[in-house]
Amino acid sequence: MRSVKSAVAGVAVIGMLLTGCGAENGVEDPGEAKESGPALPTGGPYIQGELTSCFLPETDVGVEPMQVSGAELDLPAIRFSPPGGREPSAVLVMLHQTDGDRCGWGDFATLAALEGVAGLSFDQCGYGAADCGIKDLDDPVPQVRAALGEVRKQWPDTPVVLVGASMGGSQTVRAVAAGLDVDGWVDLSGPSIWAGVDLATVADKIQTPGMIAISEDSDGPEEADAARALAEATSSEFVPAELGHGWDLVVEEGRLSPIGQQVVAYATR
Repeated sequence: MRSVKSAVAGVAVIGMLLTGCGAENGVEDPGEAKESGPALPTGGPYIQGELTSCFLPETDVGVEPMQVSGAELDLPAIRFSPPGGREPSAVLVMLHQTDGDRCGWGDFATLAALEGVAGLSFDQCGYGAADCGIKDLDDPVPQVRAALGEVRKQWPDTPVVLVGASMGGSQTVRAVAAGLDVDGWVDLSGPSIWAGVDLATVADKIQTPGMIAISEDSDGPEEADAARALAEATSSEFVPAELGHGWDLVVEEGRLSPIGQQVVAYATR
């Protein structure tokens, strides 16, 4: 597969344009970036059938319920495909936060698909309707491996980027440190310690630079400092946000936020 490792320099340039006034480089605030890209319809109509409870608006994006299956794993999932059946430029495999499930990525995944980036979100073990018989429900590796297998059946030659919000951000770092084969990764507000694992202790096992975004105001200075240190240790892009946590960082008022735009740009380079 093609790699987005070479994208880091390009993402850094975008980061210089979009990162906040509170950042050390003192450049433009992400919230001041101009709106761009498509907007989600408001007030419905919504997708019916199995995904009715997700309240996903109807768009030209292909949105399909599916299952991610592996050894002792059966994880309900949603596949998001670009309109018109066109081939995606990249695929996002998305790990949710504790106050949601596969549905929580719906707005971001739909907007990304409208920009030509496909996606797969799934219920993680212990959440939603996931059926897991694995010994450690907090181990992201078998779950992500199964999701990657499904993605590569559908889009075998397309770059894959792992994206996680909050809990999912920490699990993303753990999965990449464990050596799962992805072309890039994004951690949105992942706690520095999750399920007893201090992310700083696995940083030296990560070979692919990623992208880490967090709000000091929302998550606190200690977590922001830990995220910045993790980005430095993994040669990753650090993106400070003004406010928000997890997937709230990537969508605002029905559009991709500046950070959401950066995630899509990172994935497609």
